[in-house]
Amino acid sequence: MPDPAGGAVVPTLVVSDLHLGANSGIDLLREDGVARRRLFDAIDGVGRLVVAGDLLELRHAPPREILDRARPFLRALAERLGPDRELLLLPGNHDHRLIRSWLDAQRLDGHPLPLSTTLDPADASPLAATLAEALAPARLRVAYPGAWLVPPGANGRGGVLVMHGHYVDALWRMPTFERLSAGLAARTHGVTPDDLRGPDDFERVLAPGYGWMDGLADHATGLAVGATQRASSTTWERLNGDRGWTGRGLRLAVPRVLAALERAGLGRFERELTPETLRAAGLRGTDRVAEALGVAPDALIFGHTHRAGPLPGDPAWEWATQRGGRMLNTGAWVHPRTAPIGPEAGPGSAYWPGRAVLVDADGAARPLRLLDDVADLRGLQD
Repeated sequence: MPDPAGGAVVPTLVVSDLHLGANSGIDLLREDGVARRRLFDAIDGVGRLVVAGDLLELRHAPPREILDRARPFLRALAERLGPDRELLLLPGNHDHRLIRSWLDAQRLDGHPLPLSTTLDPADASPLAATLAEALAPARLRVAYPGAWLVPPGANGRGGVLVMHGHYVDALWRMPTFERLSAGLAARTHGVTPDDLRGPDDFERVLAPGYGWMDGLADHATGLAVGATQRASSTTWERLNGDRGWTGRGLRLAVPRVLAALERAGLGRFERELTPETLRAAGLRGTDRVAEALGVAPDALIFGHTHRAGPLPGDPAWEWATQRGGRMLNTGAWVHPRTAPIGPEAGPGSAYWPGRAVLVDADGAARPLRLLDDVADLRGLQD
């Protein structure tokens, strides 16, 4: 950990959205191929690894099955890290149950949820304790909902904060399942987006949807639960690229459906659903989350949307926060066929896997593109 008085920062590699154990094998790191080797080479140059959410895909099958699928990678990662380097894990929305026991205890005791708490795995949940055993001898710690990689005030700056980014689902206008679920919960609780002012507020509107999805996964027996990812990307493709009757029908129907949802009191939704509006909505929403939480880091690192950045050609102002900081997205390590831009996009495109953020010993954060020169990744092609 960095020295709060302004000492050296532990060089840290931040990745997110590995989705290990996903149905249909979209998790590239499950196989011992070029993607895993590139990640491990990057790990060799740092003192700590941070996985900023969705390490495990716990919405596709019962946890024991997901862990069984993930164990080969976890063993290889543990050997690479060794006993002297820490793995800091931030649960995301797809592996939220890694922290649920601790959250339940906080609510039972009436304790407000801090922005950044670091825990031993056994204190986070029984599942996190099992994960720690699978990662031995590497040292696993769990943080939620965020972690300061560089504390505010260190080296005279505003710090570096990492979060998964799932709180954006309570604020942005993209009609995802979790946004609809959050809208329904907010209406039930009688709250508005302006009422969200701390982690407890965000958990209040997001956690009900997580519980429902986890309940489905607990009783899943096949690939159907994970099929929603492919269905979502197919819908995006048809909205943005299908010039036939299906695409035209969707483009006519979607605005009407969204208008009906607004009339039902689930909030406001973006009518133009394109990769550009998705990127802009994710960045504006993340900035609003930081405002709601009352933080102003120099660098805010997040994942969740799978859209890495900033990339060459991205407007710099889009990645700037209202308080003068900058945002960096870690992208994902899953098959790009799940992205809204379609499977034809190649290396270097916005949803291409293999992205990360490096925080160096001076506390500076910069994006990395570890697979942009590779087009024949094992498991990448259908």
